[in-house]
Amino acid sequence: MADLEGALPLEELLNAISAQLDRAQTALTLKAQTTALTFAVKDLTLDLRAVVDVADATLMVRPALPGEADVSMLKLSFTTVTRPMLEEHAVEMQAEEPALADAVDGLSEEEIRRLEWVGVRNLKDLNAARARGGSHNISRLSRLPADRLRQALSLAGQRAVSRVTPVPMDPASVDSLDPATRFRLRVRGRNLAPGGAVPMAKIDGQDVRVLDAGDGEVLVAAPAGPLAGALTLEWPDGQRLDHRFDTTLEGAS
Repeated sequence: MADLEGALPLEELLNAISAQLDRAQTALTLKAQTTALTFAVKDLTLDLRAVVDVADATLMVRPALPGEADVSMLKLSFTTVTRPMLEEHAVEMQAEEPALADAVDGLSEEEIRRLEWVGVRNLKDLNAARARGGSHNISRLSRLPADRLRQALSLAGQRAVSRVTPVPMDPASVDSLDPATRFRLRVRGRNLAPGGAVPMAKIDGQDVRVLDAGDGEVLVAAPAGPLAGALTLEWPDGQRLDHRFDTTLEGAS
């Protein structure tokens, strides 16, 4: 194995270069505004003599030392892109979708990277990949051992509540709301509405209205001012989940 002291993962190298290019473009924009100078960096090509190796399923890169043998020539080309190009090709990010590290306990960083290589970045991706190609194909393509994948899928399929927070309300809209729905709690977790099945909810044994439900979040209308208590969710299939919460610790979000 090559000496990787001082090496960086390839994505960190690319991010560092792109960040400096962004700063250069910003400086040139400011200069153009103050001096009427009108040019910018359009393309940048780098030929880098580098030592490249793989460690812990990560491609590592460091510049080659003078006279060092057995090095690679890394050719990097950067070009400008427009906002429509970014929007067309960017991966849609789901802000509330649990990442694999948060949704599935016990996966190592290397195992998470192997799943990311096949496009599985979060819990939604994992369930979608299983539905399309089955766990065997996920295991084969990611080179994740079948038993580890089965464990991950089993944990991912479990219903769980991770956080309960109060929902800040727009004062302008409060007066138009049903008084029974003016205080709301956002319940975050996973598999909270499997197959569109909306759970019933109780707080401290009292029925509360479910205003909206998705796999990652349930919105409930709560009794005024329940800063802490016991939340119960119960689904049509009979499964039940109890979760104690304290919004003074969680805070609003």
